[in-house]
Amino acid sequence: MHHQRRSGVRALAAITAAAALTLAGCSAPGGGSSAPAEVTDAISGPVTAEQVAQLGDLTLSVWADQGEQDFMDKVIPAYEDAYPNVTVDIQYKSYNDLMATVLNAMNSADAPDVTQGNQGWATDGALVKAGLIRPLDDLAAAYDYEAAAGDSITQLEWSADGSSFGSGSIYGMSPDNQMVGIFYNKAKLAALGLDVPRTLDDFDKALAAAKDAGETPLILGNSDKASAMQTLSLVQGALTPAADTRAWITGVDGATFDVPSNAEAIDHFAGWVSSGYVSPGYDGTSPDDAVAAFAAGDGVFFIGGNWYAGTIADGATFGFAAGLKDGGYASSGSFGLPWHVSAKSDATLAALAFVGMINSADTATTLASVNRVPIHAVEAGEPGTIFPDLLTASAEQLDNGGPLYWYDWATDTMFDTFTSGLQEVLGGQGSSSDLLTQIQDDWAAFHTK
Repeated sequence: MHHQRRSGVRALAAITAAAALTLAGCSAPGGGSSAPAEVTDAISGPVTAEQVAQLGDLTLSVWADQGEQDFMDKVIPAYEDAYPNVTVDIQYKSYNDLMATVLNAMNSADAPDVTQGNQGWATDGALVKAGLIRPLDDLAAAYDYEAAAGDSITQLEWSADGSSFGSGSIYGMSPDNQMVGIFYNKAKLAALGLDVPRTLDDFDKALAAAKDAGETPLILGNSDKASAMQTLSLVQGALTPAADTRAWITGVDGATFDVPSNAEAIDHFAGWVSSGYVSPGYDGTSPDDAVAAFAAGDGVFFIGGNWYAGTIADGATFGFAAGLKDGGYASSGSFGLPWHVSAKSDATLAALAFVGMINSADTATTLASVNRVPIHAVEAGEPGTIFPDLLTASAEQLDNGGPLYWYDWATDTMFDTFTSGLQEVLGGQGSSSDLLTQIQDDWAAFHTK
């Protein structure tokens, strides 16, 4: 399974990304910016081979996260076959390396024609603000992307000056949905006489029943500090409207995280810990070790991203479900790293064709073949694996407007503020009230810069 943790590792890159902002001559939000990127070679339909052939023989330079290699190994030959005058030169980078270098690379004289970025202020906002990437509204329309993305398209939208996130033009496109959900052990649930929990109340009852039976109810590994925050999202998404959380993350004026339902969510999660429902030593356990333990048979539930299905793969033993608000499933989640077209490219049509192919309905089956969850509808997946559950959960989340995005997108320092404070609350050293005050103070300071 594509292993791109959308919370913890992005925080590790925040410092280097922030340094790159200065070097690239941009800031977020507010501050100076370069002229917005102009739309050149606008398209009204899918890019044809004849259009690209007019560019002559060329090399398309592409930067991508190393987690894309399996997918690109299938896409690039198909692209080069469809556009035979183009050779793709792709460079794979680790997530941290990509985030630390992409801003300066796109600002250089030899910027790649296509690159992946990252939603949020630190990377995509900076690229937009500096005028380094081309708006893709015409591409999204030509390849029926907006319909597939639905309301979640807002995570890819910016004002032309990069000062507003969550509305405006589309600046990136990503073909897959990454979401936090509930992995469960089917045999253990059956032994407890329980159905798959679909509400918060059902989940509470299942945790209590598991403990009473001598099982570890919930496996957690939080040494990355992100996993507890993602686990919280299942509770928070059940109690607070997803649209309110997204408004806060994207910086809508007047938005706040300091509301009673979020205090209730934090206290509820802390109650799981104090009741002994969470595996002991979770703060000293890595997420990978926790996943491996669960896959080996420990525990009844594991809350984590669908990217962990590479380890928790056996559909006969395990299942995966969306959130805990029946009929409106919500949890942390977003599309994968978005693909961008350089505003400096002298091969714009070829670049648009490449990004268009990656994000087309025709390529969704290719994406699913490498165990990634497309936002376009595909067949149910291979029987006997957990992948059909991932497709069902993703559709339930997207159809109900349930992606919360990621809490740490809200500001360039929110990861540390949120995770450190949550650790203290779960450990009994802090209160939900204090944490919510810290979180909202961080948000307000960022948005008044």
